[in-house]
Amino acid sequence: MNFTKPTSSLHTLPVEILCYLFSFLYAPSILSCTSTCRYLRKVLDDSSALQYAIELEAQKMVAVIAPDAMSSPAERLEIMRNKMCSWRAFKPTVVHQFTQPGGEISMSFGHLSTWDDHPQIAQIRALDSGPSESHFYRRWDADSYPMPKDTPFRVHSVAMDPSQDLFAFVVLEPNHMAEISSRIYLETLSTSEPHPLAASEILTSFKPHISANCQSEQTQIKLKIWGNRIVLLNLCDEFSPCPARMQIWNWQEKHDFKCVYREQEPYGKMDDFCMVNQDHAIASCRRSNRLPCRLRIFSFSDLAKPPVVVAECVLPFQPEGTFLRHSQFVTMSSDARSSMATKDTRFYPDAENQLIALNVDGPPSLVFIIDTDKLLTACRSSVHTEGQAHVLSWNEWGPNCSRCIIDPIPNDLFILRLEVAGCRAVHATPNDINCTSYSLRTYDFNKYRISRAAASKDFRGHIVTGPSTVEHERLDEDIVTNLPYMVVIDETHIETPSNMIDVTFDDERILIIKACKPDLFECVTLRFHTELGAG
Repeated sequence: MNFTKPTSSLHTLPVEILCYLFSFLYAPSILSCTSTCRYLRKVLDDSSALQYAIELEAQKMVAVIAPDAMSSPAERLEIMRNKMCSWRAFKPTVVHQFTQPGGEISMSFGHLSTWDDHPQIAQIRALDSGPSESHFYRRWDADSYPMPKDTPFRVHSVAMDPSQDLFAFVVLEPNHMAEISSRIYLETLSTSEPHPLAASEILTSFKPHISANCQSEQTQIKLKIWGNRIVLLNLCDEFSPCPARMQIWNWQEKHDFKCVYREQEPYGKMDDFCMVNQDHAIASCRRSNRLPCRLRIFSFSDLAKPPVVVAECVLPFQPEGTFLRHSQFVTMSSDARSSMATKDTRFYPDAENQLIALNVDGPPSLVFIIDTDKLLTACRSSVHTEGQAHVLSWNEWGPNCSRCIIDPIPNDLFILRLEVAGCRAVHATPNDINCTSYSLRTYDFNKYRISRAAASKDFRGHIVTGPSTVEHERLDEDIVTNLPYMVVIDETHIETPSNMIDVTFDDERILIIKACKPDLFECVTLRFHTELGAG
């Protein structure tokens, strides 16, 4: 009698069970397992669900799917790959033109928003109402906001996140100690009602946010939203003795307001900041007595404690000023999901893997596109003294974590027209020294998409993996950067008899913004697509 136990292995498991087990793994682990034998490789080749999961992770995207969507993983995979081909071909066409009141501009989740400080008006336009149209979604006027009589009321900054139906604005108010505190009002973008997810209708900084010795005209307030985080940064001009101050809240939970950072050196000013994930922010700082111009990396995993400066990353030269650009985090609320059409599937950059753009005021005008994953890794891996922030020289972090971009034709612009979202960037480059027309070029820093482009016979762009050098007479030394990317240039010229203000984009469209009249912008929407199955 044979008492030998039957041999069991992965090959004896049903395909459905194998796919279920593989679904818990990250893409590199799935690929490693399925490369061990032909049988497991065939399981992967026959499973659209596994290929779709790998594609999402490889492109560093997140899927937003309507609750009643009927699309299969195979259809979603095809959508993703065709979007990748659309960017690779990059032949945008104009689908709509409209005017929008002027002010600070941002675009997120199919919405364009502007905030004009002088008339205190915010306007939001929905860009998804049709293939060739758009309409105003909301107009918010601070003068019409109900406030008690004799209460000083001026909005100093606003932030909008359409993906969470969230509208936030900051009001500075004097208190009984002759100092100025801040109040952040939270409401829904669609109805102006208090936001249902907010732990409190108003976030208040009980400690003075601005010294009484500092005039409000000397201050700049910046408000940023990243998922359930709201960050308020107060910056004073270079002649003010007030140090910068940053405070962070989780607006969906009760809190004790202890996550506050106050700069120790009054004249070592921060210019700008952005969130890069749930626990980290990056600020660009001017020269101080102790350090040159640099990026300051903050960590705040515990909101009951003050943020910690974990690193100071030195820049290769000393610009007059800087500002940061980055894509917004997408947090899909249940209301946003239910409002999407049936079978509607969209893809957005994973905010945990985004690029940021450090814009440097010229001359020379240039942008450092920075991979935040690599930057944080460089900060964690460097040698440092316990309890002190790492100080990284440019050569320790800059060349491998960034790519320096300049306009190909010298001009008198002080700021490049360049925007980043996820792992991509769109750059409007002047075609002549007088900037009367522009051309668009798109950069992609995603390794997977670069490798797919390299293997494609119809790719008409360029792939750059070696170092590039930027030279300028005002630079003390040449700037060398190595971050790999691919670039595609659209040869169509965009004529601009008026001054081009900016360019912004998401995964569906590109928006060109031009000044046509005082306090009024002319906006041009461009879309791009390829035929299904273009692979």
